[in-house]
Amino acid sequence: MVQKSITKDVLNQVMERYGCSEEDAIRACLEAENSYEEALDSMLGEDSGTKAKEAPLSHTPMEIKTYLDKFVIGQETYKKRLAIAAAYHFATVKAKHDNLEAIRDFNVKRFRKKNTLIAGPSGSGKTYCVEVLADLLGVPVNIVDATDYTEAGYVGKSADDMVRELIAMAPGDSKSEKADFINRYGGLIFVDEVDKKAKDGSHAGADVSREGFQRAVLKLIERKAVSIDDPNSPASQIQGLVDQQRGISGKKKDTMLGTENILFVLGGSFQRAHDSMEAIVKKRMDSKSGKLKEDGSLNISGFASPSNDSRHKEFRNYYKDAIDDDYIRFGLIPELVGRTPIRTYVNALSKNDLVRIMTNTEDSILNQYKMEFTLFNIDIDFASDAIEKVAEKAEAKKTGARALVSEWESILTDFQFQLPGHKVSAFTVTKKICEHPQDELLKILEKSPVFDFADRFRQEHGVQLRFTDESVGYIENYAKKNGMQVSDALGKLMAGAPALNYMNHKGEFVVEPKALKDEKYFDNLYVEWHKKQIKDQPLK
Repeated sequence: MVQKSITKDVLNQVMERYGCSEEDAIRACLEAENSYEEALDSMLGEDSGTKAKEAPLSHTPMEIKTYLDKFVIGQETYKKRLAIAAAYHFATVKAKHDNLEAIRDFNVKRFRKKNTLIAGPSGSGKTYCVEVLADLLGVPVNIVDATDYTEAGYVGKSADDMVRELIAMAPGDSKSEKADFINRYGGLIFVDEVDKKAKDGSHAGADVSREGFQRAVLKLIERKAVSIDDPNSPASQIQGLVDQQRGISGKKKDTMLGTENILFVLGGSFQRAHDSMEAIVKKRMDSKSGKLKEDGSLNISGFASPSNDSRHKEFRNYYKDAIDDDYIRFGLIPELVGRTPIRTYVNALSKNDLVRIMTNTEDSILNQYKMEFTLFNIDIDFASDAIEKVAEKAEAKKTGARALVSEWESILTDFQFQLPGHKVSAFTVTKKICEHPQDELLKILEKSPVFDFADRFRQEHGVQLRFTDESVGYIENYAKKNGMQVSDALGKLMAGAPALNYMNHKGEFVVEPKALKDEKYFDNLYVEWHKKQIKDQPLK
């Protein structure tokens, strides 16, 4: 029995305020303390001083899709099917745990999970969509790269480690508590780059390592019990010896986690030089020429306009037409294809998609740049023609949304370096800045590209350059004629100038037009200098 104490001062205050006896005051204080403890237990939990862990909320497919729309542009089919898979999977897991009356009558012991297989070009949002989904679900989500894992018995992480990593992400004070959370509420594992583990038909002989990995993942999908501790770790091996000496054999139930409540999503670009997924699908569809279609019509090729046909095929997404046999031909084992009943795809991102990604999403990269410059009291804005220009350049790279980051970094790197701490407090990124970033930055800083080049050359090579007026005019005309920045023209025309440093040139070097017109000018200077050094060496 827990003893509780009440100070004399508190009793006197209660008796004085309410005009009651000491006995009544004691009884009231004890009841108040009990109510206080019950309130703490209700609000903060009984086990520790932290708030009790709550079950994740259930979301409808429409709610999930609406949330994904805030961050992911386009890819409507992918978002819809991913939303369906996640919503029904976690609703079923929750219903099973709560033993809801709505599902009792159906007597479904082993529900079929909506494991999903997603194909499409790199940088189109396959992984990002799952990352956004993870923020919403309230359950642990592990996003892994298939190339980091091997079949059990090989050097490297095994497929079972995916589950152990998922356990580590769950709430709880111990591995057992974390595993119990997943057992109750479920989890999601996204295996990216799964196509890199497909059997490659161009290799002679059996592709054991890749097929072995696929079969290891297949076991996980098929409700495998995984040890929450790594059996190959030193600690687990020592514990195994201790248990063996004590006569304890086998795995205890509380040290294992079944994967039946874990949803698996497998994704990849399915691109290879010799037999990409799209090439496999296209070949299969073209081979149907001359055969009756389901509606009774005859599919005949050879009469379409070549020019129109080529334009049509350039923008056609063959991933959406992929069937089981196409994935198997690419190199996935039939069993794994069969255990991923939901198939979906992503489209390559167009210039229009990339513009919308930058302007219509909640975590736009443009907002991130605005935030970063604001940290140094600089307001940055982006003109619509600049956004269009970057989207156009990113589309040409064929790497999806990832290209946006590299494009903006190449444009803004010098701005990020030089503007903080400068008197500039605001500027707008225009199309002209995107085309000639260095020249436009120097205009903002009120500097000449020629003098800036000379200053940077002096800092790097220790030689002071002085350009004549004729040289400056030649550089500016060269840049205009070749559609270049003046800064880039200087870099090209003065590419051999670092030779001055190796010639131990002292003092100022005057750059005349002849040094710019002859690309071998500085090389020839160095050769003459080197010959003189040899000639002036004393004979031994």
